[in-house]
Amino acid sequence: MTRILTIAMPCYNVEAYLERGLTSLADERFEGKLEVLIINDGSTDTTEHIAARFVASHPSIFRLINKENGGHGSAINAGIAHASGTYFRIVDGDDWVATDNLAALLDQLASATCDIVIDMKREVDMQTEDSQLIALPSYVETGRCLNFSEVCNQQDTESFISIHTLNIKTSLLKKHGIRILEGIFYVDYEYIVKSTCLAETVKFVPLEIYQYLVGNANQSVAAENFVKRFRQHETMVKEMLRFAENSPFENSIQQYLERKVQLVIHTHYNILLIFDTDRKRGARRAKEFRSWLQSQYPRFAAITNRRYYQALVLHKLGFDYKRLNRFMGRTLGT
Repeated sequence: MTRILTIAMPCYNVEAYLERGLTSLADERFEGKLEVLIINDGSTDTTEHIAARFVASHPSIFRLINKENGGHGSAINAGIAHASGTYFRIVDGDDWVATDNLAALLDQLASATCDIVIDMKREVDMQTEDSQLIALPSYVETGRCLNFSEVCNQQDTESFISIHTLNIKTSLLKKHGIRILEGIFYVDYEYIVKSTCLAETVKFVPLEIYQYLVGNANQSVAAENFVKRFRQHETMVKEMLRFAENSPFENSIQQYLERKVQLVIHTHYNILLIFDTDRKRGARRAKEFRSWLQSQYPRFAAITNRRYYQALVLHKLGFDYKRLNRFMGRTLGT
């Protein structure tokens, strides 16, 4: 019997967190409806043993897939390849779900016809356990299938479509052969952009599902890790540019795609010019990237030129990651 939803759970050395995530998915209401693929990405701790215990106790829900370490993108690719549910989503091994709300979501997905269904997440600080619900904005129409092309560029709607809130038809991913870069960080963005551009229809549901743990200095979004892995981020940016130039969509989807690419270029300039505490090195790297962009993708170089100079000014004023967040009114760690 076809499951309603496949959840791919990429796991790498998450023994401290995995029990909570799997427990939130081990509910008898999910039997016959939910498939959870635990993708053990070459863990060296007890991740595999914890996963195997849940497979043994709930074999109708959980399935363990062991593979060599290949990074988050590799785990996503494995999840897509093995998924059998009508819809597909990702829950990382150190996060968890709101169990009762997932049961309600499964009921909605059972009769859903939209290409993508977007729900809500809560961010939970791992140190203080303080949390914040990232609710859908009031201008987003919920509970009805909408044309994605008509809403994807509406105000800030696209920012609520994240790897934590996206349910997508598995058939779309398989039909278009969606694959994500392997062996690097920052592929969440790539996955979201590539998959959502395929959608013709979307439904927003005001259900809080994903519980996202934040505040971990080892997370790939930490400023120092951005700098340390700047080349990996640059690899992802270049893949986004390639995708945008070689995947023509109808006008509104193309506009959405190009804005997403612009945003990730802006982030790259921030990494190089603001996050890097070695100011000379960061300025040199930013200049090199901008020269490459001008030679390979002159149109994107032109439309992101203003952001380059803005970041350069902040660079000269001594802005760092924390100061930039305060300036932008953002909470650190989110």
